Amino acid sequence: MESWARYRGAAQALRNLGMACVGAGEQEGALTPFENRKLNVHALVLVSEGNGWLKYAGKRRAVRAPALIWIFPGVEHGYGPDAGGWCEHWVLFTGSGARAFEEMGCFSKDIPLVAADGQLDLAQFPVLRTALEEGGPHGDLAASAAVQQLLVEAGRHGRHHVVDGGESVAERLRGIACLPLGLAEQARQLGCTPAELRRHVRREAGVSPKELVLQHRISRAQALLAGTDHPVERVGRMVGYDDGAYFSRLFSQKVGQAPSHFRAAHRRAGEA
Repeated sequence: MESWARYRGAAQALRNLGMACVGAGEQEGALTPFENRKLNVHALVLVSEGNGWLKYAGKRRAVRAPALIWIFPGVEHGYGPDAGGWCEHWVLFTGSGARAFEEMGCFSKDIPLVAADGQLDLAQFPVLRTALEEGGPHGDLAASAAVQQLLVEAGRHGRHHVVDGGESVAERLRGIACLPLGLAEQARQLGCTPAELRRHVRREAGVSPKELVLQHRISRAQALLAGTDHPVERVGRMVGYDDGAYFSRLFSQKVGQAPSHFRAAHRRAGEA
């Protein structure tokens, strides 16, 4: 792997309204470790080969590839490979969009080190290198798009708590989402406590169990309204709501249209 590093200032519009990439690079070997560093931007370090260590907020952790290291602004940290060296791929980013990625569960300040659950996707690094070398508005936008795609792919790692059957807790919750069950009963059916259910779903999906169930129900209701002739009340019952009026109000609030209006706009001709 060829070692490289590119830096650039953050375009103000991307800093204020989106995601700006301010640096990226790749390197390998017996790299010099460091400690007691603080950044004023976010960083993601992907370790694709080798082992080493991370010291983050005063706590030291062992790093074993493949792994991801999430660095938050203002947090004292350090890291480096063992004597055998490692392969390191890093990106620096900033902007209001970083908060959105955090709130949607891609990364967490409380979990700086994530053991990847599969091969790391490094496809965006050549794109980042080209975009950072190009410069100008087009280069800024291309780098922004590449770092966002990298964060989406990185956020998939380490988020799934696999249970019996090989499915994550969030996947199993979606499977029973349309049943009229409360949180305690959902947790019982999935073999965990309500607190464990909240923790796993928040880590895997970036939302609470209640919001995940609601998202699934509304999506299912939209598909039924667009693809069947079932009355609105029946659609409501099919997705877990016995009260048709409540379902209609909730659907209207979340979608911005009443169920009947959504059906009129999205009905697929010829389907029943």
